[in-house]
Amino acid sequence: MNRGNYYKQKYGNKRQKSSPEQEHRHTGHARVPRDLMEHLSGLNRQSYGAYRQLQDHIYTLPKYTLVFDKVQGDPFAPPSHCRIRVDQNIAQLPKEFYSVKDRRIALADYLARRLYGEISRLKLNKKMTGSFAALKGGDLEIARPGQKILERTSVIVHEGQIEVRFTYGLTAKGRTIVVDPVLRTFVTMMPELISSALEFPALNQQSIQNHLQCYEDQQWLRRELSAHNLIAFVPDGAILPRESGVSDLPLSTAKRVAFKSPPSLQMTFKCPSGKTVTGMGIRRGITMIAGGGYHGKSTLLEALEQGIYNHIPDDGREYLVCNETLTKVRSEDGRSIEGTDVSPYIGNLPFEMDTKCFCTQDASGSTSMAAGIQEMVEMGAEALIYDEDTCATNFMIRDQRMQLIIHKDNEPITPLITKIRPLYSEKGVSSVLVIGGCGDYIDVADCIIEMRNYLPIDITEFAKDVAARYPSNAHKEGGGVYGSVATRKLTIPEHTKGKMKVFEKSKISFDQQELDLSAVTSIAETGQTNWIASAIAHLCQNSNTAFLSLKHALDLLDQALDLTPNFSDGMISSPMDFIDPNHINGGYARPTILQLAQAINRLRGIKHVKLISA
Repeated sequence: MNRGNYYKQKYGNKRQKSSPEQEHRHTGHARVPRDLMEHLSGLNRQSYGAYRQLQDHIYTLPKYTLVFDKVQGDPFAPPSHCRIRVDQNIAQLPKEFYSVKDRRIALADYLARRLYGEISRLKLNKKMTGSFAALKGGDLEIARPGQKILERTSVIVHEGQIEVRFTYGLTAKGRTIVVDPVLRTFVTMMPELISSALEFPALNQQSIQNHLQCYEDQQWLRRELSAHNLIAFVPDGAILPRESGVSDLPLSTAKRVAFKSPPSLQMTFKCPSGKTVTGMGIRRGITMIAGGGYHGKSTLLEALEQGIYNHIPDDGREYLVCNETLTKVRSEDGRSIEGTDVSPYIGNLPFEMDTKCFCTQDASGSTSMAAGIQEMVEMGAEALIYDEDTCATNFMIRDQRMQLIIHKDNEPITPLITKIRPLYSEKGVSSVLVIGGCGDYIDVADCIIEMRNYLPIDITEFAKDVAARYPSNAHKEGGGVYGSVATRKLTIPEHTKGKMKVFEKSKISFDQQELDLSAVTSIAETGQTNWIASAIAHLCQNSNTAFLSLKHALDLLDQALDLTPNFSDGMISSPMDFIDPNHINGGYARPTILQLAQAINRLRGIKHVKLISA
C-alpha cells in the first residue's frame, strides 16, 4: 500500500474545508508587519496548514513588499495567491510613462510581458513533483499575455508603484512544510526578477516607448473613425492571417501577403506620435466582402472582429482598428433565449408564440441569429459582422422559388436581407458581411469588396452593373420599417452563487452548470472570461441590479472599470477588483461590456422581469 492510500484509509480521505474567513483572514483588518525570514523559519517542519499564518502579515523586503492573499490548504491544491508591491524609488518609472490612463495600461502590459519572459528564463515557473514524500511546489506564475494590449490585474501601475499578482506553490514534503525553496524564491530570486523585469534603468527604454506609442496611436485611430464616417480601418502592410486556427501569432511563412488598400477606399491618418498610416477605410453602412474560396474573405472578417483591441508592435494587425462595439453574429443551434424581442425577424409562429418577448431553451439557427442581433442592438452596438459560412441560410435570404413554394403567410422568418437597410437607417447599425453565394446582397450593399489572393479590390460599380443586368426576382417581404427592440430587465439565476470554475476562454461552470461562450469569438484571453464569470456572480448577489435594465446595469459596471487604481491595505487595488473585493485575483483581463452581455444572454436560467420595447 502506498502512503497516499494509507492516509486515505486512516483518515477517510476527508479534509476539513476552510471557511472564507480562514482563506481571507486579512479582510476587515490590517495585516501585521513581520519579518519574512524569521516567520518562515519558525514554520519549518510544521504541518502544512501552518502556512495559513502568512495571510495575517505584510512583509517588507529590501526591494518590495509581499502579502499572501490566499494560502493553499494542501500541497496538492491549486497554488497560493500572492502580491508584491515595488515602490517608485525602486522601479524608477518616469512620470510621463504613466501620467495618463492609456500610457498606464500600455506600460503595465509591457511590464507583464517582460515579467512573464523573465520568469520563464529563470525557470521560476517550474513545478517540483514526485512521490508523496518528494519535494513539491515552488512554481511561480503570472497570467500569460497574448497578442493584444489589455488592461489586466496581473501587473498594475499606480503613481509610479508597481503591483504584481501571481500564484506560488508553497513547498512541502508530504504535508510537512519545507521553507528553504520558499526563502530562495522570495529572498534571492525575487529581487533578481525585479531588477531585470521591473526596474526602468534595466529595461529597453526605446522598446517601452514604441509599445506605449503603438497603443496610444491605435486608441487615437479608433476615436477618429466616427469623425471620418468609418467603422473600421485596415492599414497597408498588415499581416492578417494567423499561424493556425489555435494560434493568434502572425503567419510567418513566405506565402503571407501584406495587405494593400484599393485606391478608392484609401485613407491616410497622421497619428499623435507623428507616424503616418495609410490603409483601407470601411465606411458606415453595409459592406459586402466577396471572393473565391481561400482568397481571404473570412481572414479579413476575423481580423476586423479582433480590431476592437489594440495589438502589440510587430503583431501584423497593429493599427487595424474597428468601432469598439463591433460584434459578430452567427448561428447557434440550441442556445437559450429569454425575453428577447425577435419580432423584426420572427413572427406568426405556431401556437401564437409571443415573438416580442421570445423565450426558448433550444433555439434554431435562424432564431438564434435574430436574438443575437436584437440583443446587441439593445446594448448599443453600432456595427455587426456576419460570415455566410456560420450563418443560417434561411435567415440570410429567401429566393423567388422559395417564396413561391412557401407563401409568406406560412413562413415566420423575415430574412436579414430585407431588414439590413432599415437596421442601418433607423437604428444606426452598420453591417459587414462575407458573402460567397447570396448575390442578392449586392442590391443592399453600399460597398462591395472582392478579396483576390488576400488583396482587396473595390468592385462596387462592376457588381452593381451586373445586378442591374440580372435583377433579382425575389419579393421584398420585410416591410418598410425595422421594428421594435426590447429593453429588458433580467434576473441572474441563483446557481451562479455556487462553485465557479473557468475551464477555458469559452467555457464557465456555475455549480456544475455549463455556460458555453464558444460563439463569443471576440474574447481574446481567459482572463476576460475570469472577470465575466465573477461579474455574473456579482450581479446575482447585488439586488440593486433587479431594478435596472440590463444595459443600465452593465453601463454602471463599465463606468466602475474606468476608475483609477487606489491604495488599500498597503497594496494596490484595481478597478476590476470591486466585483469580488474579498478575493484578490491576478487572473483578470478587462472584457467589453458587450461580451459580458453576450455571456448573460446565453446563461440558462435568466428570467426577464419587465419588458420595454422601443
